[in-house]
Amino acid sequence: MTTKTKRALGAVVAVAAIGGIVAANVIREKRSRTEVETGVVETHDLVQVVTASGEVRPKRYVNVGANVSGRIVELRVEEGDAVEEGQVLAKIESERYEAGERQSRAGVAAARAELQRAEADLEGSRLAFERTQRMQEDKLISRQVYDQAEADFKMKTAGVEAARRRVAQLQAQLDSTTDELNKTTVYAPMSGVVTSLPKEEGEMVIGAMSFNPTVLMTVADLSVMEAEVMVDETDIRNLTIGQKAIVEVDALEGLEIEGEVTEIGASAIVRGTDGTQAQAQLGANTGNQPKDFKVKIVLKDPPPNLRPGLNASADITTATREGVLAVPIQSVVVREVDEEGNVVEAGAAASEDDEDRPSARKRGEEKDGVFVVQDQKAVFTPVKTGIMGDTEIEITEGLEEGQEIVTGSYRTLRQLENEARLKVDKKKGEKKS
Repeated sequence: MTTKTKRALGAVVAVAAIGGIVAANVIREKRSRTEVETGVVETHDLVQVVTASGEVRPKRYVNVGANVSGRIVELRVEEGDAVEEGQVLAKIESERYEAGERQSRAGVAAARAELQRAEADLEGSRLAFERTQRMQEDKLISRQVYDQAEADFKMKTAGVEAARRRVAQLQAQLDSTTDELNKTTVYAPMSGVVTSLPKEEGEMVIGAMSFNPTVLMTVADLSVMEAEVMVDETDIRNLTIGQKAIVEVDALEGLEIEGEVTEIGASAIVRGTDGTQAQAQLGANTGNQPKDFKVKIVLKDPPPNLRPGLNASADITTATREGVLAVPIQSVVVREVDEEGNVVEAGAAASEDDEDRPSARKRGEEKDGVFVVQDQKAVFTPVKTGIMGDTEIEITEGLEEGQEIVTGSYRTLRQLENEARLKVDKKKGEKKS
């Protein structure tokens, strides 16, 4: 083999070696790139909605309870009946109250007779005292006789006052027993419809003065209905009176009812692990328990077949924006940024055990941001956000229309590092038409 041939062969081997090294580096670089999905920042119309569930109720209803204890002797209505205010609904046995009323009335009559006798005695004593007074002025009687007549007059005056007080006392007792007797008849407190009637004739009821009075029936005004829903504590800050809502009732599939927020609860309701709810007490330690707030939505033009107690869900529109910059919700991530504005990667974060050491790195500030694609790299860019739609979130500061950003996947975004080299998944990153 000639020298020239050897040189040519060596050149070929060298080129091949260099090519192999370059190819290996290219393969290594491609493998080191992070595969992502990207999108372009665009303007959109956004609607922020809070969703909550609850049930349909009449806006105005009254649980009609028993005012006195006893047995129901008459029920004059049935469930579903329309009633007028003041209409007799039921009667409770009244014999004991009638006897008490007769006894009180007799006591008042006796006291009035005693008062009349005392007033007659007082009149006689007054006349005698006046005569005694004139005789004493004429020096016809002693001072002792005069003093005795004066004392008798004052005693009779006090007797009349006592008799009057006795009459007033017994009259009050009569008024009380008469009131109890009247309460054995139950009247409709408002016009409406009997929506619940859990009791029947012959059953015993407990009066309102007891710890747990009996509810005889519920009368409701079905002309104005509302949805009472429970809103999560994280969403309640977005709600205000007057916001519009769309209510759907499970039993009326496909029907959407317009509504308006009319009442927002001021106190949190603790959501128990067993599904129960209870009003949060001031001072109670409920910090780790989820809480809801009661919100009422008055329904506009409710259908005739809408009934109290039906399960309902409401979409409350809390904000709208037209033509604003928006990005997919998952593209907004949180990263720690130091005082100089540099992103601190997770591996560089100081542990809690190192915080007391003088040389420990000071923790930075956590900021919302997106990864902007620049020179095939992911550059973390802090942003300020606005309202949130179903799939997109408003960007109020930090981005411009037309910029390419990393939009997925969620798992990739969660671990993506600043200035990581990217490999764009064209199929997933293409905008869907």
